[in-house]
Amino acid sequence: MSRLPLITTEIADDEQNALLTELKRQLGRVPNLYAALANSPAALRGYLELRHALAGGVLGARLREQLALLIAAENGCDYCVAAHTMRAGRMGFDEREISDTRDARSDDPHTDAVLRLARDILRTRGRIDDAALAAARAAGVSDAEIGDITGHIALNVLSNYFNHIAAPELDFPAAAPTEGSKMNQAWRDAARVELAEGYTLFDREGQPARTVQDARISIEGGFLHIRVADDADIQIVSAPGVALVTYRAE
Repeated sequence: MSRLPLITTEIADDEQNALLTELKRQLGRVPNLYAALANSPAALRGYLELRHALAGGVLGARLREQLALLIAAENGCDYCVAAHTMRAGRMGFDEREISDTRDARSDDPHTDAVLRLARDILRTRGRIDDAALAAARAAGVSDAEIGDITGHIALNVLSNYFNHIAAPELDFPAAAPTEGSKMNQAWRDAARVELAEGYTLFDREGQPARTVQDARISIEGGFLHIRVADDADIQIVSAPGVALVTYRAE
C-alpha cells in the first residue's frame, strides 16, 4: 500500500486535476507513481516540464529510455525498473539488451560510452575524474550530450527517490529477471479489440486507434499484450483500458 495517498480526479483540486488530465491524455492512464507525486503539484509539474524539455534534446528516444532504465537499476527503484523494462520491450529491445542496459553495456560504442558515463556520474555524485570524461569524449560523446545525460539523471533520480518515499503499489508487470529463460506468452487470436475512452494503440497503418481487428493478444499480470501484425511491436494496455475483446473461434 502506498505510503502517500494516490490523487485521483475525484479528489483532486483544480491544479492537480489539470496535471492528471494531461498525464492521462499522454499515457492513457495515470500510473500510481504520478498519482502519488500529484500530492505536490509543483513537483509533478517540474518533473513533467523537465521531461518535456529533455525530450527535445540531443539524445534519441531509445537512448533516453536506456538511461531511465539504467538509473532506476542503479538506484534500486523496482517500480521504475518495471516501468522502463516494459517500455523498452515495447520499443523493440530484447531481453539481452535490457539486461546489458541495466549493467551499463551496449554493443554500440557510442551508447556504451553514454551509459558508462551516466553510471560514473551517478556513482560519484557528479565528481567524475578527467579520465572518465576523456573516455566518453573519445567515444564521440558531445558536450551537449553530457549536459543532457546529467539532466536525465536529475529527472530520473527525482522519480526514483520519490518512489522510495511513497512506495506506491506496482501497476506495471514486474521486471523480468536479467538472466534465465525467456518468459513464454500464451497468444490467442482476437477478432476485435476495443479500448476504453481515453486509451489508444497503433493500428496496422501506425495510426492511433481505439479499435483494431484481427490481432494476436496475450493477457499477463493484469495487462493486455497486443500485436496487430506479425512484424509489429507488442503494445501493452492496462486492464482498465480494455473495453471489449472478441476472440476468434478456434
